[in-house]
Amino acid sequence: MKKRAILIIHGFGGDEKEILYLHDYLKQSKLDSFWIRLTGHGGNKENFSKATADQWLADVKNKLDELEQNYTNITCIGFSMGGLLTIQVSERESVDQLVLCSTPIYLYNMKIIMQDIVESLLFKNQEKLDYYFRSAQTSSIRSCFQFLSLLRKTKIKMKKTSQATMNKKMLILQNRQDETTYYKSAYYLAKASNATVSLKIYENGRHQLFLGKNKNLAVEDIKRFILC
Repeated sequence: MKKRAILIIHGFGGDEKEILYLHDYLKQSKLDSFWIRLTGHGGNKENFSKATADQWLADVKNKLDELEQNYTNITCIGFSMGGLLTIQVSERESVDQLVLCSTPIYLYNMKIIMQDIVESLLFKNQEKLDYYFRSAQTSSIRSCFQFLSLLRKTKIKMKKTSQATMNKKMLILQNRQDETTYYKSAYYLAKASNATVSLKIYENGRHQLFLGKNKNLAVEDIKRFILC
């Protein structure tokens, strides 16, 4: 049996592009890093709209089952909705390290969104406007319902005290200027968890932690957390 595997989970409506920078960094650091593509993601909107939160959770559990055949311990890293899925599997004995990146409890920072839109219109920044349009077009009402269902179940889970996570370590990473996950989500997660928590709030940066200006800080902090 090998000592440790790292499983990285992408976010709602996204795919591995969101987390490949982290995955490649960990692989270059000689760490056994793996990622999964959640059901319905990375394809067309119709497939995504048919996927359920139960399927996404099953994807993670199945991958953990596979990794547990060869590894004693697992670091589970979740970006955005992937963090909610990480919390859902936090009681598994093999998962002794949890990393929550831009994980939502409170949704949307409207001040940042309006600021982005106004600046984009004033300075004709079509790239930023396209980002918001793509985000709106990706999700159907049904898929949004599945996400909100998972969010509700995760909040309930965190309110229940669990002895199973008391001896585990958790790292929470959050950009203060995140437009999608309101930054106070990080403080909620830190307070609600009974694991040993380290919290990092980065100034500036938006939701895509591993595609933006704080990506180098984030991957270095994650590597340090895993190895310490």
